[in-house]
Amino acid sequence: MARVVYPWRRLAIILAFCTVLQVVSGYQCHSCTTYCKTLPNGKLDPETCDCESETSCSGDKCFTKVEIFPDELTAIIQKGCASGLSTGLDGCHYAGQAESVHCYCEGEKCNNKRKSEFYVPKTLPTVECCECSEPHGDECADKKCKRTCRGNYCLVDFDGVEQGCGLGLPRLQSFMRINDYPALQGQTTCARYEATLSTVVHGCVCTNPSGFCNQVGKTREYQLEKVVERRLDDQNYCYSLHEKAKKPFGKDVFRKSDTCEGHYCFISLTTSELVVESASFEENLEDHDNFIGMVRPRYEIMAGCLKVDSDEKVTPGCTTEYATNSSDPISKHCVCDSHLCNYFDLLSNKAAPLGRQIIRPKSVPKTNESSTPDKQSITADTASHGPNRTEQIPNMYIYVLLTLLIKFVL
Repeated sequence: MARVVYPWRRLAIILAFCTVLQVVSGYQCHSCTTYCKTLPNGKLDPETCDCESETSCSGDKCFTKVEIFPDELTAIIQKGCASGLSTGLDGCHYAGQAESVHCYCEGEKCNNKRKSEFYVPKTLPTVECCECSEPHGDECADKKCKRTCRGNYCLVDFDGVEQGCGLGLPRLQSFMRINDYPALQGQTTCARYEATLSTVVHGCVCTNPSGFCNQVGKTREYQLEKVVERRLDDQNYCYSLHEKAKKPFGKDVFRKSDTCEGHYCFISLTTSELVVESASFEENLEDHDNFIGMVRPRYEIMAGCLKVDSDEKVTPGCTTEYATNSSDPISKHCVCDSHLCNYFDLLSNKAAPLGRQIIRPKSVPKTNESSTPDKQSITADTASHGPNRTEQIPNMYIYVLLTLLIKFVL
């Protein structure tokens, strides 16, 4: 007797297949850039300042970035796709300051003004912080606040000693690729990352509700114990590099690199910047009242070492933002956890950042077995021939899932 396949079962198969296909291919996102005048109060009017493109990109998430230039009374909106984002970033947030808002969403062309709630940042808890800046002439005491300010988080930078407060999400969250950052509310997060000797960030962010969590003395002790002195015998050698250019980089830029040591290695690339320029030529600066927003090519690459206060806060992997496809990024930032893993290939999708390489020092005479290998003597034993195993797993999983769905429905 012929087997009967009911229409609803056919429909279930189609829907299941489409769902899996959607997960694999990603979402279509608006990909465009526009600019406009801001309102008299310096805010964006999303009713008149927005863009929705006929062309689109495909990604795990869609993004919208709103950058406001208060002196020029101009705002720029940029939209595109993102992949590899940390969890807990959906919605709109200030990116450290009121003039910068970043929005992320998941869904078909979700990065429009209505689905993004007109790009209004989420409301986050506020804390009271110490405010002081020795580079600007202040003397910052260890246990007292020179001044105070309120923000969504407090921060302290030990290089030059600066204390202050920030709005929304701190840059450290995206740099460390922290998952579910709001869950760390009330805690202190410290890190030290270095690209070159002149490019060092050494500080903390905190959200303790009792306030003044960024006192210099308290946070410096925490940084020394939890970051600088942690895992001293378990660190990775990393490439160290910081270069800027007007044209794309090639891997030969690493001929200029040095090395440093950290719990993790990182590499970051940006290929453009949002800028405003005067629409006309005027002799006097005050006569400029009409500005144009644009995306200008600007290439910057940073590679270095990262030390953190907790391995649980770091998520190895890459975050990519792009307007067309991931191989032509607007920006890409990767964190990895093996020796010299932050090479140029990580930016071109030719290396998997999550897989830990087998690292062996060059062979030395047995009489010197106890000696420490030189940084330049480290070699990576890349015994991978053919496709990377981590790349095969998703396709295998999808095939098995589809097979089970069809058998179950039929």
